[in-house]
Amino acid sequence: MTHSKSDFLSHHEPVTKHCSKCGCRIPVSSPYDDCKECMKRELFPKVKEFINENEDVNEMILAEALGIDKVIIHEWIQEGHLEYRGHHKP
Repeated sequence: MTHSKSDFLSHHEPVTKHCSKCGCRIPVSSPYDDCKECMKRELFPKVKEFINENEDVNEMILAEALGIDKVIIHEWIQEGHLEYRGHHKP
């Protein structure tokens, strides 16, 4: 079975995907409708508030409590936006 260019272009999946908030391009494979920056702007204050209101918090607890993918929370920790209690940068 051979495929032509028109076969490829006629698929019903989108060729591009855009953030629902700011309109920037995001990977078509992203399970989210928003880009990482818009997600951070919206979710980060909620994460910080949850951390401040609760004693023992880790990535799993945050992910479950706030419905956020733990990969995103892990990235914020790696980027230095969040840190575990008692862990301070030298």
